[in-house]
Amino acid sequence: MGGVTWRLACLMALVAGALSLGVSGEAFGERKTPRLLWGEGTPRYLKIPGGDLHEALRQSAAGANVPLWSGSFTFQGTTFPYTMVGTDPSAGSATSSVPVVIIPVKFSFADGTTLSATDPVCDGTDSAVTLTQNSPVFQDVAFAPGGTYVGTTQYVDAFQRANFWNAVSTASPDYHVRLGPMTVAATQAVRISRLVGATLTGPCAKIGTVNITAFDIWAKQTIKALNVPATSLPLFLSYNTFWTQGGCCILGYHSATSNSQTYSVAAFSDPGVFNVPIQDIHALSHEIGEWMDDPLINNATPGWLAGQASVCQKNLEVGDPVTGIAFTVALNNFTYHPEDLVFLSWFARESPSSAVNGWYTFLNTFATPPAVCH
Repeated sequence: MGGVTWRLACLMALVAGALSLGVSGEAFGERKTPRLLWGEGTPRYLKIPGGDLHEALRQSAAGANVPLWSGSFTFQGTTFPYTMVGTDPSAGSATSSVPVVIIPVKFSFADGTTLSATDPVCDGTDSAVTLTQNSPVFQDVAFAPGGTYVGTTQYVDAFQRANFWNAVSTASPDYHVRLGPMTVAATQAVRISRLVGATLTGPCAKIGTVNITAFDIWAKQTIKALNVPATSLPLFLSYNTFWTQGGCCILGYHSATSNSQTYSVAAFSDPGVFNVPIQDIHALSHEIGEWMDDPLINNATPGWLAGQASVCQKNLEVGDPVTGIAFTVALNNFTYHPEDLVFLSWFARESPSSAVNGWYTFLNTFATPPAVCH
């Protein structure tokens, strides 16, 4: 075990300000309201704005940050600009590759429970790290939503190709935004005091909960301590451990440091923790999709209400409207449950959609764009 060990309780004094909530496989049919089965809690994701868009674009142009491109759409006379990872799909075929540094986290709780992303998952022999490395987030799979083949590639790349299908299927057939090469950092150990976190009984392994504000301070310090290049994506991976802010359960988030370096955080979880198939890479696929389409967490949209949103959201968070909606991918002797993701056309109220099959999500969850909320 290597890296830095921090007592998150000591970091609570540094907290200032509030964080804002952002609040081909077979899809699961009947939709349920997602909830925790082992206590009070609702699965959701957070957005933590960070970094500076103009600085990130300057760094990217100089080769000192991940590749970024900008576009816009217009709705009811208002222009909504956005910035995404990769290159403009309408500009022709190009392959962007973003190195990923997986940072496994080992949480040691005050009751003696330890939950580590490098230990075997419950009822298994492989760790969350190994299963993540072998998953369709990083490994190639043939994807054909609605029977339309969009490529043999990683899931979020397949989603992005489908997202801009009108351009990809004509002018840019070899367009890709891929993750790799992939490296795994030394396990980072974190001691959790009773002030910062606790454990719950789970369906197999215990469930951990950790205050997200304290964790995020530690995460930013760890990126710096590990000297992860800004041209890479640092990816913090937990096992069966979720984050809290006003209650459980935040499954993951993405953000950027003060130096505009993007990063992601996601929980790999056991089946049966929630009443919907939020398990294994569900949270990771959500966060990678949102990192790709809203890396600096500043892509505004007309207001919408769907999925985890209990109040009107006005951001291009492509996973939030479909939280808990999964499909299955069998790969490397394991059945994974990536999350559905929402196309730009849905947020832009584009009709017909310019995405694959004229759809609004990768699984065709929504038949029409949403009504506008304020």
